[in-house]
Amino acid sequence: MSLSRRNVSVATFGAIALVWCLIAFSQNRLTGIRLANSAPSSMAYVPQTDKIKPFLLGFHTVLADYLWIRTTLYFGGHLLTDKQYPWLIHMVDLVTRLNPRCYPAYEFAGLMIPDVCTNPGAARVILERGVSSNVERKWKLYYYLGMLYYRYYDDREMAARYIACAVTQKNSPGIRLAGIAAAMFRKAGKPGEGRDFLEFVYTLSENPEVKRYIRGKMQQE
Repeated sequence: MSLSRRNVSVATFGAIALVWCLIAFSQNRLTGIRLANSAPSSMAYVPQTDKIKPFLLGFHTVLADYLWIRTTLYFGGHLLTDKQYPWLIHMVDLVTRLNPRCYPAYEFAGLMIPDVCTNPGAARVILERGVSSNVERKWKLYYYLGMLYYRYYDDREMAARYIACAVTQKNSPGIRLAGIAAAMFRKAGKPGEGRDFLEFVYTLSENPEVKRYIRGKMQQE
């Protein structure tokens, strides 16, 4: 192995090691998030914690699927009315705890919670659970984490590290992601990059609710 390739390998290993340390440190942070309002009667079907798993006799993924359907209905209903989502973080968090392989819930957390709930911290912890799990399309979760650090924490170095991790994942568009990571490591700040990000996310997303929301955001740009 050449010296340059060895240096790249060491740098990549160091970036991934740092990312995993941060994930291990923050994974319990969501337990401190309190719901803004008490549960209305219509939300009585939502368990308070994932401690019910031992009593579900292996049907926790079935409950997670049911709660995910209810979550999307809950979000859609409030998006068209009062735009208040006091239960959204709890519901998405619980779905991913009951079924750590539920990719749509992770994508929803990364793209919607920072904006509609103004809580990028909650989105970050849920996404970190996703990259720690055996979930499909993991490269997208790394990408969303990178953009979360870029847009909400103004931390270009961590953004670049997460996107660099995305490059190494199965089926990722490695060349394009590598270019994004390199640009962030060098220096971020080009006109129109916000719209470019929205267009890229719109292309990636497979969730109709996410697409509808992002389409509206793009029309406001």
